[in-house]
Amino acid sequence: MKITVQDNTLQVAKNFEKQVREQPNIVKTALGRTAEFVMGLIKQRTGRGISADGSKFPSYTQAYKDFRIKAGRQVQFPDLNFSGQMLSSMTQKSEPSYAIIFFANKFQNIKALGNQNKRRFFAIGKAEEQPIINVFMKEFNKLSIIK
Repeated sequence: MKITVQDNTLQVAKNFEKQVREQPNIVKTALGRTAEFVMGLIKQRTGRGISADGSKFPSYTQAYKDFRIKAGRQVQFPDLNFSGQMLSSMTQKSEPSYAIIFFANKFQNIKALGNQNKRRFFAIGKAEEQPIINVFMKEFNKLSIIK
């Protein structure tokens, strides 16, 4: 998942490009902190069995439910957490103009792709957009203050 700052307003885009040129490390840090916030949103939402659009995940198959029960895992709702390795391998990398959220482990990345095909968890929902923008602006403003 790639996070970029976009806006319909030409002036906002020009101002952001100017900030990237003049203060690349501040923008990079703010984007990195924003990506960490997004990772937290994804993990919390997924742990509650909720997709990016706010709907509940489709149920596990009965065979998989039986497997989870034998392993001592909960089956009330899909939380995409069996060992905890997939979500814990989620990480981010930020640059002055974007941040990327990805799975650092190749096997966990493949597992995440399979889960994403069945249950859309690795995305940003419409209701999450404004809080994410707010986090970026708060972090950027906090870092931009001359001390």
